[in-house]
Amino acid sequence: MIATRPGAATPTRYYPSTTATFNGDLDYIAIENAMNGEAVTLTMAERIETARQLVARGFTLTDAGRRVRADRNTIVVWQNNGWAPPSTSPDPEPINIGNAQHGRSGYTKGCRCRTCKDGAAAAKRAAKKREAAA
Repeated sequence: MIATRPGAATPTRYYPSTTATFNGDLDYIAIENAMNGEAVTLTMAERIETARQLVARGFTLTDAGRRVRADRNTIVVWQNNGWAPPSTSPDPEPINIGNAQHGRSGYTKGCRCRTCKDGAAAAKRAAKKREAAA
């Protein structure tokens, strides 16, 4: 009698590309290994591409996250950003806004420096808290 235990069947192997092995900063061989659950070190762009291909093949966001070592929320953020790698450009320098203080009320006079961005987020959170308390 021949018996097969559950889960012993050969798993489906996923392939990201049939011809290319490298494209810019994407190593398709590393992506293939990650798609198939093998331990591999990936760059951020490769992790995003792996997650994109897994979700396109019907994997849940949680399962795709496990394969690229990211949580579900990270996969959702990548998906909402159109699967584009995050920008690595540095924050812009503060602009001269006269006597106003950077970050006090956020985006003061059009400034986009980190201090003003953080100030805008803090001001928005404070407004939400005031609104919820009322």
